[in-house]
Amino acid sequence: MNSKIHASSFDEVIDKFFPESIKKTRQRVDILKVLCSASQPLSAAEIFDILGKSDEKEKYAFSTVYRNLLAFEKAGVVIKTVLSTEDNAVYELKRETHKHYAVCLNCHTKIPIKACPLHDIAGDIKESIPDFQVTGHQLEIYGYCTKCRQLMGQNS
Repeated sequence: MNSKIHASSFDEVIDKFFPESIKKTRQRVDILKVLCSASQPLSAAEIFDILGKSDEKEKYAFSTVYRNLLAFEKAGVVIKTVLSTEDNAVYELKRETHKHYAVCLNCHTKIPIKACPLHDIAGDIKESIPDFQVTGHQLEIYGYCTKCRQLMGQNS
């Protein structure tokens, strides 16, 4: 597992994110560890592959990974997103602030955008449709990452 979180801090992170309504099992903790370590949203298949590489003794069924992701989503710990460039949903931990991504059309890398540009136009939306209550939004930016542009021979 490629971990950005120091191993000793995993327990703190798991304690913070693990929902009280769900029984804490090794498989569920492992799924949350993968999501904690991820730099971008992951599909259930990507999580399954990472789990398969991380511990050969522990076998994970894809259906178990998928069911646990749905349970985490229902508990409000995980955000499920269906990006228009992806065939499957992707999952990430629900953090204090939400994220939007620029998605490479070639390699499908998801690059986080530092700020939410939709907050800047919230007043305009409220003014143009005053009787509409916004409960959420999704923004995707498409293009090509630096690596893919270089492979295609484009410099800018």
